[in-house]
Amino acid sequence: MAMVSLWLAPAPAQALELDAAAEAKRLEAGLTRLCGVWDWTVHSHSRNHREAKSKIVLPSSQAAGIEGPSPTEIRIYGDAVYFRWDFPGGFQEDSMLFIEDRRLEGTFRTSTGSFGAINGKRVSACQATGPGAPGGAESKP
Repeated sequence: MAMVSLWLAPAPAQALELDAAAEAKRLEAGLTRLCGVWDWTVHSHSRNHREAKSKIVLPSSQAAGIEGPSPTEIRIYGDAVYFRWDFPGGFQEDSMLFIEDRRLEGTFRTSTGSFGAINGKRVSACQATGPGAPGGAESKP
């Protein structure tokens, strides 16, 4: 019986062309939903189940007009939210689910190998202002 060798060549990947205007609109809507101050609880599964609590400002302290830690990168796809936090000597990536515009729940991993769960609860939202609201077209907390 002869041995037959079979080589399968993977199909070339195709780039997904995105509409830049639609992507900008999607991101803006997502950032508007996230805008505000959040109570953040990080539970590390790899560090003896240690928990750390803090307040964070989303999408950024500059956008919310309040001082506080904010992620260096945010990606939003519907209710799925990705955060990246860059720190001296490493980073943390959070994969979260936005629930009822009041909570964020998900997991994290760090460049040092730590991993665990994260829960966020909105403390205060940015007050939306726009053409029909007092204050113009910007959002402020």
